[in-house]
Amino acid sequence: MSINFNDIIETVRIKENSISIKAIVATGKEGEHFVVVSPAILVSGYGISKEEAHQSFQENLQLFCQDLMKLTNEQREIELTKLGFSKVKYHNKNYSKSYIDENGVLQGFEPGTLKTSMLEATV
Repeated sequence: MSINFNDIIETVRIKENSISIKAIVATGKEGEHFVVVSPAILVSGYGISKEEAHQSFQENLQLFCQDLMKLTNEQREIELTKLGFSKVKYHNKNYSKSYIDENGVLQGFEPGTLKTSMLEATV
């Protein structure tokens, strides 16, 4: 399965005490473990089952949001810029084993195990 990610805009919006995230989430199998990863925000989870991997991902997403909310506005902007976000648009980068190639196609998972979805969460 290949999905062109060039037309998808991933966002992180912070309003007062809430964070709204729209990001690509990929689920696949690496060896004996299932992995859930959102390369845009560098959040991942893993487990023996898909359910364990998703639960681990949700816990790590909560920690990401909590840590981001503890920062000042200036510190948040610096951290989000390090991740490739800007106030205008997101710029693709390669992350770890899973990455988006020059054609905008996500790579790095075992064939036939990759499933993608969009994360839209408000914390």
